[in-house]
Amino acid sequence: MCKNEECVDDVLVIYCAKHPTYNFTTVVGWYNHADVYRHYQNVEFNGGYVQSYNAIAKAKDCVLLPVGERSRKIKWQVPRKANGWKFGFGRANVWYASEDNEELKEYMKKLLYQIENYDGENCIK
Repeated sequence: MCKNEECVDDVLVIYCAKHPTYNFTTVVGWYNHADVYRHYQNVEFNGGYVQSYNAIAKAKDCVLLPVGERSRKIKWQVPRKANGWKFGFGRANVWYASEDNEELKEYMKKLLYQIENYDGENCIK
C-alpha cells in the first residue's frame, strides 16, 4: 500500500486458507476491483452487530470457489515457504507476492490467468 494512502482502489485481493482435509493452502476466492483500506472499517447492521473489514468490492466482482473446486491442488495450491517453496506464505497469513523471483512470476502469471478465465460455479451468487 502507498505510504500516504488510507485506501487503494482497483486491487485484486486473493483469499486463501488451509484445506480442511489435505495438507496444502488453497485459493478460496477473490475480490476483483476491490478497495483496500490501511485500517479496518466498521459497518453496523440492525441489532447492533458490527462487522470490520479492510477490503470491499461489488458482489459482481467477487468469487467464492466451491469446496470441490478448491480441492484441485494443481490448479489452486498456494505456496508456503515451510513446504519448500522459494516464495509464498511465511509464518504470517498475509502475503503480498512481492519477492523478486522468476518462479514467482510464472506462478502469478498462471494464477492470474486462472482467475481471469474462471467461469465455474460461484458460491456468492
